[in-house]
Amino acid sequence: MFAVIFRAKTGNQDSQYAEMVAVMRELAFEKYGCLDFIAVTEGEQEIAMSYW
Repeated sequence: MFAVIFRAKTGNQDSQYAEMVAVMRELAFEKYGCLDFIAVTEGEQEIAMSYW
């Protein structure tokens, strides 16, 4: 198993951003074998972890 960790600064996103996130998440699970995905936001920081 591999874990991938991303750190990002949050901001205002439009509706197209949310739609693309949903598409990418679906592909990660159904096509590329992602086992789990967790994201936590605190203030302006977000940490996302995916397990493969």
